[in-house]
Amino acid sequence: MKIKLISGVTLLFVFSLATISLNAQTLDDVVSKYNAAAEFVNSDAIKAAGLLEEAVDLANKVGAEADELRIMAESQLPAVYFKIAGQHQKDGDIDAAIEAFRKSFDLGLEYNDPHTVSRSQANLGRLYLMQGNNAYRGGENEKAIEYLKNSVNFDPENAKTFLLMGLAYRKLENLEEMTTAMDQSIVLAQNADDNQTKATAEKSMRDYLAVRANKSIQANKGAEAVEFMQLALKYGEEAQTYFLLTLAYNNLKQWDNALEAAEKALVLENDTPTDKAKIYFEMGNAYREKGNTAEACKAFKNAAHGNYAESANYQIQHVLKCQ
Repeated sequence: MKIKLISGVTLLFVFSLATISLNAQTLDDVVSKYNAAAEFVNSDAIKAAGLLEEAVDLANKVGAEADELRIMAESQLPAVYFKIAGQHQKDGDIDAAIEAFRKSFDLGLEYNDPHTVSRSQANLGRLYLMQGNNAYRGGENEKAIEYLKNSVNFDPENAKTFLLMGLAYRKLENLEEMTTAMDQSIVLAQNADDNQTKATAEKSMRDYLAVRANKSIQANKGAEAVEFMQLALKYGEEAQTYFLLTLAYNNLKQWDNALEAAEKALVLENDTPTDKAKIYFEMGNAYREKGNTAEACKAFKNAAHGNYAESANYQIQHVLKCQ
C-alpha cells in the first residue's frame, strides 16, 4: 500500500507499510484517510482538512509506530486551512475567511510552519483592518475599535490601522485614547516614510483639539482651551491654533499672551485682509483692554473687512473714537 502525494501543498515521499508490524487494519485506516485527503485537497479543501484531522487522530491511537505518518498529516494542515481561508475570501465570506486564517496561523505555530504562519498573519491583519474600516464607515465605532485592535495583534506596524482607530475614538469623544492611537500612527508612519498618513494623523489631532478648545472658550473655560491648543502645537503650527490661543488668552484677560499668539497667527494666516480680519479684531480687543488706544485703533482698522467690518468700525467710531 502506498501513501499518495498531496500536490499543491508540499512534497511528500512514498510511504510503504510493507515492513510495519502492528494492527494492519488500524494503520490501513490512517493511510486511507490520508490518501482520501490527497484526493480532495484541490477540489474540496474543507473535506481534505477533516480527513487529515481524522488521520492524525487515528495515528495517535496507533502510537509511536504511526508517528511518521501523523507528522506528515499534521504538516499539511496549516496550508490546507490557508487554502480554505482563501476560498472563503474569494466567496466574500470575510468572517469565515478570518476563522480559517486563524486556524491556519495557530496550526502553523503548533506544527512549525513559519511560511504559512507569516502568510496567515499578513492576511489576518489586512482583513481585520477591512472589517474595522467597514464598521467605522457604518458608524459602529466601538466595533471598529475591536476589529482594529485585532488587526494590530497581527500587523502591529501599520500606521493606517492606528490612524483609523484614532478617528473612531474621536467619534466617541475619547481624547486620551485618540491621542494614544494617533501618536502611534505618527511614529509608525514616520518610520515607514509615509508622509501622507503622518500628515493626516497630525491634522486630525489639530482639528479635533480646535473643536474642543472652541467649545471651552464658548463655555468661558479659557484655561482649558489653552491646554487643548498647547497640545495641538505638538502636532504642528497653523494659524487656527494660534488664533484660538488668542481667544483663550483674551478670555483669561492675559492680554500680552493674547497679543503674542495673535502675532504668530498673522504670520501663518493667508495673506488676505479678509482672512486676517478676525486676528486683528482680537488684537484690537487686547490692546484696548491694555489701554493702548493707538495700537487698538490700528488693529481694528486692519480688522474692518468681511464679517468683521461692522464690529470693527463700531469700535473705531464709537468706542475708541479713533482719528
